Formats: sequence, structure tokens, C-alpha cells
Amino acid sequence: MMIIDMHCDTVLKAYQEKCRSAFSFPSAHFDLSRMQGAGVKIQFFALFPGLSSALSPYRQAILLADYFGEQLQKNSGIIRLITSRQSLLQVIDSPQRGALLTAEGGEVLEGNLRKLGILYQRGVRSLCLTWNHRNEIADGAAEIKPEGLTLFGRQVVKEMNNLGMVIDLSHIAEPGFWDVLELSAYPVLASHSNSRFVWEHARNLTDDQIRGIAQRNGVVGLNFVADFLGKPGSGPEQLLRHIDHICGLVGDDYLGFGSDFDGTDNLLTGIKDVTFFSEFIAYLYKQNYKETTIRKLCGENVLRLLQEIL
Repeated sequence: MMIIDMHCDTVLKAYQEKCRSAFSFPSAHFDLSRMQGAGVKIQFFALFPGLSSALSPYRQAILLADYFGEQLQKNSGIIRLITSRQSLLQVIDSPQRGALLTAEGGEVLEGNLRKLGILYQRGVRSLCLTWNHRNEIADGAAEIKPEGLTLFGRQVVKEMNNLGMVIDLSHIAEPGFWDVLELSAYPVLASHSNSRFVWEHARNLTDDQIRGIAQRNGVVGLNFVADFLGKPGSGPEQLLRHIDHICGLVGDDYLGFGSDFDGTDNLLTGIKDVTFFSEFIAYLYKQNYKETTIRKLCGENVLRLLQEIL
């Protein structure tokens, strides 16, 4: 079973804790050793400018990208960076694991389109346009009276299309969400967002938003953060409610995983770390989910999107 996880914040956590080996990082939700054991084939790694320092968001992203590059070099026999359709397919056809580098929060561009190109040169292939708050691109989901894409935001969407970068709409407020869907020539993803119908939360997607992503052949990634899934104490069965609702709404071609490992201290009850993937797949089989649906959820849907955009 090929598993692709569309979001984790392990790079920031590893840098903050001065982790010297990405292969063994027991205080984190994720490391390369457990990635292999859990069957994760491709992991999206976010550059999130969450360092407590005087560095600008852009400089933080560059610092984290350099650190991540060093870790990849140390473990080049195990994992390689995916930067193109060709390198994606080479990973799929090899024993190696793949890493897709993303940036979380368009504030890393600091209103300068040239910085998008520089991040692209550093290997970044996806940008989450906002975090929870307003930036130069658009408003985040936490803004009370949100507006849509700015002029700069429209330039970013067009340039991402030109470069072959994946547009990520997790965290963005609704006006900007719909602006992107209208403007983008390619599918988009919401890498770590759940169903607002199942659990009311500003970070979750409405049914209309899920339909909008599906109509454009995009993907929604299931987030494992307890606050976004259900009542306190909810277990893996709550994930099934989100899966069932989204599949009932648009079918099983538009859903994947976006765990948010190492981006929270509050995972859903029963989820300890990346090893949960293998446990959850077994759980899905026991719940009589079709193997074709499980394969799509685990990775085939995301693979389709990456092949189209990269």
C-alpha cells in the first residue's frame, strides 16, 4: 500500500530541538525509521516560519530549507527530494522514499514574487497560501472579516501555475479560496483540512468548498488534529465520519491524508505517531472499506494530482 502524507511540521521541530539525525527522532511524531516501518512512500515536509527569532519569515524558510537539505544529504540512500514528474516516478519505481518540500504561509514571500522563484530553486514545490492570519496574498481562516486574493496574491497563483507548483488552500479564508479556484489553471489541494459538516471549525471545509476542489480534480487531506475532528476523546472512528461524508459528497477520488504530525500536541485519541498509518489501514479493512477506496485514500489520489502539476 503506497501512503502519501501531504503535511507535517517535522522540519521545524527537528531544527528547534537540534536533531542531528532524521533517521531516529524519538521525541517527534515522525522520523525516517518509522516512516519506512509505517509504509509511507512520500511525505510532504512544510517549511513553517515559526522560529522565535528576529529573522524574517523568508529568512526562516531559507534557514529551514538549508537544514532540511543537510538531512536529505545524510540520508540520500533512503529518501530523495521530489522536484519534477520524472523524480516522482523514479521514487515510485524504487525502494527509496520521497520528500516533497512545501512552504506553509505565503508570508514567506514578503510581497516579493522573486522570492517564490528562489524557494522553487531551493526545491519547494508547494505553497500553502496563508496560515491563519492575513498576509500579502490573502486572508487566513482566523480573520473575522476576510477578503479575497490581493493583486499580489493573483500574481502568485499565476506564477505557481507557470512553475508547476502545487497550490495549497488549507488555512485560507473562503473569499480567497474561491478566488483561487476561479483563477488557477490546475487542480489544487487542501493538504490538511477536514469536513465542517462533520465538525464545525473554521479550519475545516464546507461542503461547497469540498465540491469545488473535486470539480477541479483536486484533493482534500484528512488532518489528525483532535480539535478539527470531533469532541474531546474521539478516536479513529471519528476519522471515518469525515471519510464517509466526503466520499458520500464527491466520491472517493478526491481524498487523502494530511496528518499535521509535529504541528500539534493534540492528535486524535489513539494516534501516537506515523505508525498509525498501518494501524488505520488495517482498521479500514476491518470496517469493510473497498481496497480500491483505501488505495485512493492512501496515495493514488495525491499521486494523480502531482503527476498533473509537477
